Amino acid sequence: MVTFAAGLLDATVQAATVLILAGLGELITERAGVLNLGVEGMMLAGALGGFIVTVLTGSHWLGFGVGILCGMALALVHAFLCITLKSDQVISGVMITLLGGGLTTYFGSAWVEESIDGFPEVTLPLIGEYLVEIPLIGEAFFRSTATDYLALLLVPLGWFFLTRTNLGLELVSIGEDPETADTMGVSVFRLRYLAVLIGGGFAGAAGAHLSLAFSGLWVPGMTAGRGWIAVALVIFAQWRPSRLLIGAYLFGLLDAFRLRSQSLSLSLEPGTPLASVFNPVIDFLTNPQIMGTYPYLATIIVLTYAVARTKGDRLAVPDALLEPYTRETD
Repeated sequence: MVTFAAGLLDATVQAATVLILAGLGELITERAGVLNLGVEGMMLAGALGGFIVTVLTGSHWLGFGVGILCGMALALVHAFLCITLKSDQVISGVMITLLGGGLTTYFGSAWVEESIDGFPEVTLPLIGEYLVEIPLIGEAFFRSTATDYLALLLVPLGWFFLTRTNLGLELVSIGEDPETADTMGVSVFRLRYLAVLIGGGFAGAAGAHLSLAFSGLWVPGMTAGRGWIAVALVIFAQWRPSRLLIGAYLFGLLDAFRLRSQSLSLSLEPGTPLASVFNPVIDFLTNPQIMGTYPYLATIIVLTYAVARTKGDRLAVPDALLEPYTRETD
């Protein structure tokens, strides 16, 4: 059981990294007043682009960088539609998700049978080998891929950027009151473009981690709804990076348990009292297809709980979210 728990925790860290990267990018985008529902499509683009480049060059970091650029390419389309053309942000985001899914399915069909070793696991310099020896959590947190460490590092950096830098505060201001920010000399359009591109880059990085570190292969639709969960995580976190980290590990745990529970038998012995009653229920709840719905059911429950406990004026929704800004009329 200890071995299972250690392996589950290790898988949780890797699964959470995808959500941390995608969620943090979405958080930055929304703090600037733009909703990006195209995260799923950008993640798929990053996963395929990064995987192809890694297979061709053998360089994980080059593939990771290309994955970021692929996510930013789709984000640029979303930014042009929503900021320049002032299209509906929801419709544009859904279109980007469909576009990313369609393009990656078409261009990725030739790469389905390929596989790579993926990012190697590393330890922290000097003290890493000692930290790995910590029971249960050592292997999970102190022998991970470079992208796992990068995701953890980006959470405090994201908080510092949004709350302690002039650029970050300007970005937050255009998500709250773009008209006032504009009169103070802040370029609303330029900063919103920047925020959307940053969000797309993070989504591409999440997809690249998924194919280069988490799975080591490419499968059409391999994000499996993680982009939508990342969007929901931002609401759960109330647009705060620290809470997003907690939510990412919660949903990462559910995802990891779904993948690893197949090797764990929870059924009662035939001679156990009420075994005939509980075993069908246990078999149903541990069915892989049923367990695949757990992250999404948890998303609904968590969001419902967060909204129910928080008054509308305390939910921290950026005031200008979903509202296009036009200087001549606003």
